[in-house]
Amino acid sequence: MPSPPPKVLLFDIGGVCVGISLISPSSSHSNRPLQVVSPFAAILAYEKQNSIPIGWINTAISASGKTGAWAKLERGQIPLDSSFFSGFTSDLSDEKLWRNFYIKHLEKTRKETGAQAAEEVVFQVPAPPNIDGEKLYWQMMTVSRKPDSHMWPALQKLRKHAKQKGYIVAALSNTSIFPEGHEFNSPDTPDGIFHAELRGLFDLFVSSAHVGMRKPDEEIYHYTIDALDKLARERGDNDGVTAGDIVFFDDIGTNLRTGRKVGMRTVKVELGRADKAVEELERLTGLHLRGESSKL
Repeated sequence: MPSPPPKVLLFDIGGVCVGISLISPSSSHSNRPLQVVSPFAAILAYEKQNSIPIGWINTAISASGKTGAWAKLERGQIPLDSSFFSGFTSDLSDEKLWRNFYIKHLEKTRKETGAQAAEEVVFQVPAPPNIDGEKLYWQMMTVSRKPDSHMWPALQKLRKHAKQKGYIVAALSNTSIFPEGHEFNSPDTPDGIFHAELRGLFDLFVSSAHVGMRKPDEEIYHYTIDALDKLARERGDNDGVTAGDIVFFDDIGTNLRTGRKVGMRTVKVELGRADKAVEELERLTGLHLRGESSKL
């Protein structure tokens, strides 16, 4: 039995709505992105530039968990200042975690057994990479603030038809609060203007740093469902919104798993293939959303 049409189209921001798609006009597949710059790509570039084993930074951020500097920043518990950068740098230098990671790195790159890799690490494990957390953070933020060439025009078209079709268009994003007056949130800079325009596409924007919760923790999903239900009822939908009425677009598997756990339908946005997500958005809504990229 087919699923009923969604009432809510819920989007992550970084990796879904923003990123840079570079198109090669000479390519025989010129409508396909050849490269996408996202926070993940920025991390990969930093690792390659500094001869850091691929995957270490994501491993360290993930392993720092709820008490890590990154998670605290995204919950709005610490400001984006020197205290965050100090904590972030420290999380990226955890010696015990690095030792375990390096064993797996040797297993993969040298095809050694776990026992062989562990024995080698006892004698040869290098110190954790010397990572400048502040430099890395701003590289990640700088490269991931451009509209995706597929999703951005699709969202603009969706916004025009959403009210008539009865859709709520919403965002659920892990965020950080930039310092007052920073170019990323200034109303007088291109970044600030785009940020305001982006937020204007959504009926509801749930920002982790403003609500004190973050993905993939269940509490922010329940918070979002409750907020969407309230909005729907205010608009005259007496049945409101339940988790099953929501289709959630995200690029991170753990975020999507929590979405499914609470009852949402989910769409994985693959890195560099937002065009496929737009096709699914068209299927769900019956709207034609593909076309020429909008000019900002």
